[in-house]
Amino acid sequence: MSQSSPQDNFLTRFAPPPVVAGALAMLCWASSIVVVRDVAGIVPPAAMSFLRCVLALCILYPICRVTLHSQLPLMRKHWKIIGFQGVLLFIGGNGMLFVGLQFTTAINAALINSAEPVTIVAVAWVMFRDRLTSVQWVGVIISMVGVLYLVGRGELSALVSFDLNIGDIFIFVSILSWAIYAILMRKVPHEIDRLNVVFGILMAGAIVVFPFWVAENLLYKATPFIWDTLWTTCFNAIFASILALFWWNHAVEGLGPARAGLFVHLIPVYTVILAVWLLDEEFLTFHAFGIGLIAIGITLTTILTTRRRAEK
Repeated sequence: MSQSSPQDNFLTRFAPPPVVAGALAMLCWASSIVVVRDVAGIVPPAAMSFLRCVLALCILYPICRVTLHSQLPLMRKHWKIIGFQGVLLFIGGNGMLFVGLQFTTAINAALINSAEPVTIVAVAWVMFRDRLTSVQWVGVIISMVGVLYLVGRGELSALVSFDLNIGDIFIFVSILSWAIYAILMRKVPHEIDRLNVVFGILMAGAIVVFPFWVAENLLYKATPFIWDTLWTTCFNAIFASILALFWWNHAVEGLGPARAGLFVHLIPVYTVILAVWLLDEEFLTFHAFGIGLIAIGITLTTILTTRRRAEK
């Protein structure tokens, strides 16, 4: 009988089926949006991001300690791409999301985030000239119109006069950062254990966010070490970082990236339900119209393309 690794003991042994894992990962990420919005104005964004990184690192280290030490030379060789991913994720992705949620609703944030699969396709074309079909281009354009409709709150005059919610703009920057992060993951060597990659990205995130956290304490708002800070940090570190990422990787391994990627569309569904239930937010007509356009764009850009490739 082979000896199980620390990863087997803590993660793989209790992993749910891939379909369930994919749904659980999306529920964690949707819940994180609602949690961050709930404490907006109480826990400042840099504190939320920095403390999340630190706690996640403390939890992850005992789990991946053995493989981490054995792969340190390989990780040092590729520190630039791993470090840049940390910057993209915690300054651009999570950082802009946390800032944006100080000013906009969880529903708006989730619906704008729903355009991420299409944004990834567009960014892949810009950065690596990945080929897009005419159908995919139509899908990208329709989805972007949907995002603009949401940002403009259903009013063309708001877009023309740039009378926009600053929070929605931060959310859009967030999904652009996430898209670049997802595309650049292909540059991270597959020889490096995935949990070690996560650890390296979290370490880079903690390092780059730390100065912002210090500046936030000195110039904006000191981190309140109260119950709200404690429970949101624990939730984001354990559920939105470690468990969600593990479940997501498990879903990708079991279902393949194309099928697993479709689970991302559950995030706005979960978030809307949770935001209406827990935050008393309203789901308005312009929300429905905007998400409808984004859904059409996603269908044209990803789902139909995936099916055609499978048929071939």
